[in-house]
Amino acid sequence: MIVSDIMSKRVHSISPDENLDQLRSIFKEVHYRHLLVQDGNALVGVISDRDVMAHLSPFLGTAAERDDDRTQLSLKVRDIMTPNPIVVDPDTTIDCASILLIENPISCLPVVYEDNSIAGILSWKDILQFHVYGIDKTFQE
Repeated sequence: MIVSDIMSKRVHSISPDENLDQLRSIFKEVHYRHLLVQDGNALVGVISDRDVMAHLSPFLGTAAERDDDRTQLSLKVRDIMTPNPIVVDPDTTIDCASILLIENPISCLPVVYEDNSIAGILSWKDILQFHVYGIDKTFQE
């Protein structure tokens, strides 16, 4: 089996020009942990909910909030994303993708075509569902 059989094809991509406040709002609304950063039609990075949390002040919205805490919200995606992420193409085997996830400090793999346009995203959850349940998403979309 190959990556395109189990990847998530519905991908939420964002611009590198969006800011931390916008990201915070997006992650409050969605049920996934990664967003792909797209400039034009090309993948340029990945940002996770953990990246966002690492840059947010715990004092936001509290009596202890400072001006610097609110200023952080204007940080751009390009400043906190992981640039040039490890990627796979849709025809990569699931075993190969599994090895990439195991051997690197990452939790998802963007799936891109030869021109670096986004085809989908593959997460640990997709891999685990496949190995445990044998789930093939081609019939779910």
